Amino acid sequence: MARDIIPFHQIAAFEAAARNLGFSRAAQELNVQQPAVSRQVAALEADLGAALFLRTKPRLTLTAEGEVLLKAVTGGFDALKAGLKEVRAMRQTQALVVNAAIGFTSYYLLPRLGEFQSMHPDIRVQVVTRDQNPDFDPGHSDIVVTFGSEAPPGMAARRIVEEEMLAICAPGYLGSRPPLTLEALAQEKLLHMSSEEHAGDWKRFFQGSGLVPPEPQGFERFNSFMVYLHAIQNGNGIGIGWRHLVERMIEAGSLALACDHSHNSGRGYFCSVTPRAEGRREAEEFLHWISGGAAST
Repeated sequence: MARDIIPFHQIAAFEAAARNLGFSRAAQELNVQQPAVSRQVAALEADLGAALFLRTKPRLTLTAEGEVLLKAVTGGFDALKAGLKEVRAMRQTQALVVNAAIGFTSYYLLPRLGEFQSMHPDIRVQVVTRDQNPDFDPGHSDIVVTFGSEAPPGMAARRIVEEEMLAICAPGYLGSRPPLTLEALAQEKLLHMSSEEHAGDWKRFFQGSGLVPPEPQGFERFNSFMVYLHAIQNGNGIGIGWRHLVERMIEAGSLALACDHSHNSGRGYFCSVTPRAEGRREAEEFLHWISGGAAST
């Protein structure tokens, strides 16, 4: 019984023989021995139940069935070439998908991204934030920015910046008071992030001082960094800021330091290239930039 699917090597052998009107030339083109081409064509003819060539000399002659099949195969090969060309073009213009938390994206990445685009105008960058997305899959991105003590395992990664924690408040929060001492700070209304990675930030900040920050009330906890930052700017209390994220706001006067003390936790932000972008030039360029040029901006 004839098969619906023909092995590709049989089709390739037929197409080369039909185009060259000879098994020897087809074999040279396919880098195989001439008998191998003859066998593939014979197997195809047996499967179709029709002769595709008249074995004439000095050249082969296509039969009517062979003419019909050659036309169909040529059209298929043309479509395949067009598809391959389109896929290559898509790959070349495909956006580099960068996934990061909204706070890092808003206050670190976006203000610096213009520098990268100026350096690499041929690379399109698409930034996606993942906050409060339980279904987040890093495999759907090319670059993933994460926060913690180390980068996720199994991916090429570099540290972007180390975490330096600051006590920040609204510009008018302290009034005429100078920056607070740690002892005075521990008596203030302290605002907390409730996410797992930041829930203990105030304990880290006071680490080694012997001081224990007060436990937060319900209205002093925030699960969104953006809402947390707005609460600080509105004067609702003093919060934790990360120097590389908030230093521009401090310089611009939309935030102020509540205390001169800072704390380096040993944690930081890491940039990783996901498996789907491994070896991709655009991803390597971004990784090099964000772990070097951007960090020193």
